[in-house]
Amino acid sequence: MTEFLIRAPHLDEVQELADLHLLTWKETYGSVFPPSAWGEEAREQRLAMWGAICSRPRPADRFAVAERDGKLIGFAGSGASTDDPPVRERDLFFIYVLATEQGSGVGQALLDAVVSDGPASLWVLEANPRARAFYERNGFVLEGARQATGFDTGGEEVRMVR
Repeated sequence: MTEFLIRAPHLDEVQELADLHLLTWKETYGSVFPPSAWGEEAREQRLAMWGAICSRPRPADRFAVAERDGKLIGFAGSGASTDDPPVRERDLFFIYVLATEQGSGVGQALLDAVVSDGPASLWVLEANPRARAFYERNGFVLEGARQATGFDTGGEEVRMVR
């Protein structure tokens, strides 16, 4: 397997990023979230989100993509906490890697690129043991807060901090 590259996302990749976002969501949550989570309305929202990220990043935000052989295989983003009140200054907003790339080191490289080893918080689906174990290996612990996912199915998200 060839090496992967971690870099900033580019504006001309907005469509590819939106599609990758939806595909990784379907791979991750396909058994717990409804199909609308990666449907056309969700695609339009991802296009708008990635368009803003690539063209108007906020000063505190850090976004990175992983690329292998010219193809995007994962992405991550962090920035100023959106929690009220914030429990850490930095939130890991998201990190997603294609299922075929999980366990290859791509996720770790993305996490390192957007959060490094500093204090941060994140929300993770409670019923996602693989993701929770990854975060625990990186020093995150459950903090106690919970929130709804926004879907009728899938359970709740739990907050982790380090």
